[in-house]
Amino acid sequence: MLIFALPDAVLAAEGGSGVFSLNLGLMIWTWVLFLLTLGVLSWKAFPAIASGLEQRQSRIQGAIDSARADREEARRLLDEHQRQLDEARLEAREILAQGREAGEQLRQDILAEARKEHEAMLEKARRELERERDDMMATVRRESVDLAIAAAERLIHEHLDDEGNRRLVRDYMAGIE
Repeated sequence: MLIFALPDAVLAAEGGSGVFSLNLGLMIWTWVLFLLTLGVLSWKAFPAIASGLEQRQSRIQGAIDSARADREEARRLLDEHQRQLDEARLEAREILAQGREAGEQLRQDILAEARKEHEAMLEKARRELERERDDMMATVRRESVDLAIAAAERLIHEHLDDEGNRRLVRDYMAGIE
């Protein structure tokens, strides 16, 4: 046969002496002390706790508001920085374009000046060559006249023959040309 053991709670409910036995005096004093403790806590402790919680909540809300304002300020500064960066890039592009234009203009000016100098040097060389050629021709003419006169003197001294003199001068002139 099986014997079942009943728990102490069942025995106490039946009027035994257990943990769950009912004692009316103890229950009333427990309630009185509970309500008294609850009154003292709600008079002194709960307002202090509530005040601390409200202060904490206001500090947290202030930190959240400050963080939100800081984030907005950071976003505004980032946008401003981006705008300035874009302006700097645009200005750099303009400066580079102006530099390229100035470089191209300088190159064109240098080339034009070089062409001008080249043409001037060529013209000077042409004039120099023409002058030297004219000087040489004048020198040749002077020398040929001097030679012709010298030949004529020699012919006159050696031969007083008119036909021989003419032939000699013609031969001499043909040799010069």
